[in-house]
Amino acid sequence: MNIYEEFRGAAPVGQLEELPLLEMTAIIYFRMMAGSFETRKALEKDFALAFGIDHGGYYFKRFEEFFVCLATKSRRKVMHHEVKCTCFGGDESIIANMISLAAIGDIKDAELLAYNLVSGDMAVSLIAHAENIGLALRIMLERYPVPIFSLSQKPPTTH
Repeated sequence: MNIYEEFRGAAPVGQLEELPLLEMTAIIYFRMMAGSFETRKALEKDFALAFGIDHGGYYFKRFEEFFVCLATKSRRKVMHHEVKCTCFGGDESIIANMISLAAIGDIKDAELLAYNLVSGDMAVSLIAHAENIGLALRIMLERYPVPIFSLSQKPPTTH
């Protein structure tokens, strides 16, 4: 046994139902992006339903760029739970708070969170994406107070 865990950041820190709607949606959409081809297509469909094909495609691309930045430029692997899991982990909490803070214009605090995941100038780029995503989610949730989540799967059991 090693005192340093190989995969950090996935330890449960709370339940999704405890979160504000924007943060919960950010986590679920992050999981959908990290999931399968089908969950990414469902995410793209959610943005298209909320904003139309053109604007929805724009916001989906921003979310994709945000995800790719985290997947390829992070200090370590960013951990997440399964799409339908009812709890959330530490890394997911950072992502949700980063997007939420950027959405309300609290850029410096969002950057402080980003530095936990990426280094240097990459944090500024990540926050630019987080701001776009956060604003899109705010508009989406004002239009549709319940997130769309275009998934037709039955929820699996949680861990």
